[in-house]
Amino acid sequence: MKNITVVGCGVMGSSIINALMNGGIDVTIVDINKAAAEKFVQRGAKYFPSLDEADDTDCILINLPNHKIASAVLCSADANRLKGKMLINTTTSSPDEVKDMDRLAKERGMLHLDAKIENYPGDIGSDKAYLVYSGSKEVFDTAKNALDAIGVAVYLGDDIIGASVVDIAVLDVHFGAIATLAESVAFCIKYNYSVKTFIEQVTHILPIMLAGNYRAFAEECDNYTGKFEDASECTLRIETTAMKTLLDSMHAVGVKTPCGDSVLDLFNQGLESGNSNKNVVAVVNELI
Repeated sequence: MKNITVVGCGVMGSSIINALMNGGIDVTIVDINKAAAEKFVQRGAKYFPSLDEADDTDCILINLPNHKIASAVLCSADANRLKGKMLINTTTSSPDEVKDMDRLAKERGMLHLDAKIENYPGDIGSDKAYLVYSGSKEVFDTAKNALDAIGVAVYLGDDIIGASVVDIAVLDVHFGAIATLAESVAFCIKYNYSVKTFIEQVTHILPIMLAGNYRAFAEECDNYTGKFEDASECTLRIETTAMKTLLDSMHAVGVKTPCGDSVLDLFNQGLESGNSNKNVVAVVNELI
């Protein structure tokens, strides 16, 4: 692919445009803010305020603040000009919103590939950028050189909601980690312990711990039935005792633990449901 139209020139959109241009792709920019596109125009990009005014390209990549805005842009464009084009939507959206965008794309005769960005804007265009895609394999294959310019491109299959499900689930883990990390840092501060040293150690220790968690969830929940075998190690009872111990330690020095308290409450619900001898992954039952 040599040419692509990018709708959206905000922080993430600008990073995508920069990466595409660095990758040798001719970029047409569509955004209501001409000033945001000016630095790219000076480098050779074309600018237009709307899709209907933009030069014709086979592929349109959308990166906008939310689904409502992204769908409005698509709905306001001349459907005849969109027919037969490829649509890559990188806008953060829920699985149901992705389905709605897919419906709009199909109504306009477009091939739709949903994309989700799993990194911050500053990493776009580097080997730290990681994007997951689902939907049209034809679009993925045809636009692969452009996708590779943006970052590592992983195709999850033709189920259009695949990338969105993974994105939302990963973000939940991400934000949960931020919240519990804040609790842990507060604990270190209370003891006047080096936060830098703690962070250095957690980067070594957590991957080891999480590897076991990933394996357990993958093995016991991939074909979920709601029933779990007794565990030989890491039973819910043992994990609950450990969780209570660490929370008692934090509370003793006055650290508030809203996230940790919620985890303990979830574990206790699992115990009350009769899963004390199951692997800790059995708490999934309390959430479904």
